[in-house]
Amino acid sequence: MDGAPSWALLPRYHLVARQDEILGKFFVDHLVHAEREGAHTLVASSEALYCMPIHLHNPGDKNVCVDTLAQIECLRAAIPSSVNCRIVCYVRRPDQYLESLYTQCVKQGMFTGEIAEFVNIVDDMLDYHRCLSMWQKVFGGSNTEARVFETALPNLIHDFLRYVLHLQESSLFAKASPRVNERLSRDLIESIRLLNKDIPCSKRTFDQRIYALVDERIADPSSNHEYLSPDERAGLLSRLEPSMERLRTEFALPAFPQFDYEAAKAAWRSYPGLSFERIQEIECHYKDAQAHMGFRLERVFKRIASIARRKLPFLSFVLDFVRASGMHR
Repeated sequence: MDGAPSWALLPRYHLVARQDEILGKFFVDHLVHAEREGAHTLVASSEALYCMPIHLHNPGDKNVCVDTLAQIECLRAAIPSSVNCRIVCYVRRPDQYLESLYTQCVKQGMFTGEIAEFVNIVDDMLDYHRCLSMWQKVFGGSNTEARVFETALPNLIHDFLRYVLHLQESSLFAKASPRVNERLSRDLIESIRLLNKDIPCSKRTFDQRIYALVDERIADPSSNHEYLSPDERAGLLSRLEPSMERLRTEFALPAFPQFDYEAAKAAWRSYPGLSFERIQEIECHYKDAQAHMGFRLERVFKRIASIARRKLPFLSFVLDFVRASGMHR
């Protein structure tokens, strides 16, 4: 909604005091704006349903589960009691979710280790039944729903609009694209991971546009996105099966896609890692993509500056100073 308060203004929930008061005011601001615009439904989406940032910043912390429940309670307390809440969680087969989550965290610079180490950090996040039980405890069982991610494909947004919000016309939504977060090649993910190992967390950056350009230019990129070996995958699924069965029973879910161990074993090819030549190729493409994006930004800046000079002549001095300070290719 145009003019709505920006989520970027909300402080990190685990870094501030009085978070319930801050979140409450923030939510009410959105609610008032929505009512003013004639809306009757607010949708809040999050990929951190189980407080992922807390897990990654505090690996091995036994209090994480308690913190998660406290955060859910804080969220509920921030929402006016007159508002009917419905919690909907899309759950994916745990091994595939783990691999997807791992690549996301590597891309965003949140993690630079191997997947075996990552599993130990996020292990309890894969227990979907345990996670959703906390949401049920706070929001009530009748207000909590789970849907199978794979069943909703190929368009998760379409599934949400039609079967959760009961809207038949998804084309009315301007950004109803099924692929907002494009997958990068294994080689590029690995290069990002290795690069970030030597960079402090506060200085790590990720520009999807630049890396997408790099990915397009890599010759024969590896399509091997199997981070878990067949044995590791089978072991993980076997360990989580009791939790998955409770989840299926309690939420009346369809079966998750079956894992064919024999087929996976026959097709398995271990990722060989990055060669020196591949690293050089990626570095070269990255520099070219940076220059290309910098050139585009320079043209945008010049266009804005030209308009500003005509409309607001008194800004000419500021624009000249910025330009002289190095805002060029």
